[in-house]
Amino acid sequence: MKPVESFVRMAENVYRLQVDFPGCWTGVTLVTGECPVLVDSGGCAETVDRCIQPALKEMGLTFADIAWLVLTHIHGDHVGGCSRLKALAPSLRVAVYRDSADRLADPLAYSRAIRSRFPLHSPAPPAGLSGVRADRLLADGDRVGPLRLLHTPGHDTDACCYLHERTQTLITGDSLQLNGTCSQGCALLLDPGRYRETLDRLMALQVESIVCGHPYLPLGAEALGADAVRRYLAMCLGCHEHDRGFVAGMAAAGVSDTAAIALALIADIGGRRPEHLFLPMHTVEGYLAMTRRSDTA
Repeated sequence: MKPVESFVRMAENVYRLQVDFPGCWTGVTLVTGECPVLVDSGGCAETVDRCIQPALKEMGLTFADIAWLVLTHIHGDHVGGCSRLKALAPSLRVAVYRDSADRLADPLAYSRAIRSRFPLHSPAPPAGLSGVRADRLLADGDRVGPLRLLHTPGHDTDACCYLHERTQTLITGDSLQLNGTCSQGCALLLDPGRYRETLDRLMALQVESIVCGHPYLPLGAEALGADAVRRYLAMCLGCHEHDRGFVAGMAAAGVSDTAAIALALIADIGGRRPEHLFLPMHTVEGYLAMTRRSDTA
């Protein structure tokens, strides 16, 4: 799937750019107005130079015009460009959810930690992944310019969305997973125990549009309009309940091998087996932990 190389209008003052990342594009969102904000930074310095900078130029902007860089979570494909952005625009301020601060300072260490759980099924961490220090630490509900942070764990413990309150547009990063991307195999949930709470919270809001950080199967990378938003969130919930039940059923049948359950789950939802299985294995391990807690409750 070839990324779109210009910022595309998703709502009033909200634009998304699709930047290259192996296996699937990653979204970088621009919010214009009196306090321009960039949400996420792409996966590497080359992405900043080759994709984000020229796309901003098309919008009549430079990095010096951006007031804040905010981050949805600290995975390499979303924060790999941070240090390059700071080098090009030293005045750019970085805001992040408070629990992300240490991960942002050393994202390579966090990337290694994620892979260390399943070393035989993991690739090497991204080369050149450098950290930055946050200028502002955010709590749930805090505002940065026109955006309000919502802590939405599930994909990871620190995953966040940003709500553009004027248009009720929700910029979700990876917080909404459906059945994952074409390169994941299934949804990636490092904190599945709180994913249901996140979905319930978002369903209770009056959201008019959803702008995701990747195209997720089967509904894609956005939901425009209140009806589409409700359908998107309901399908996220359905995928979650299916996957949780599937893993619990495998465990009840005596299957204990995480890789075997991950492969069976991918096949059951019609996903494509990824080159490396560590991400689906994290999801399965999370669901298994939920099953064990339920059994002992």
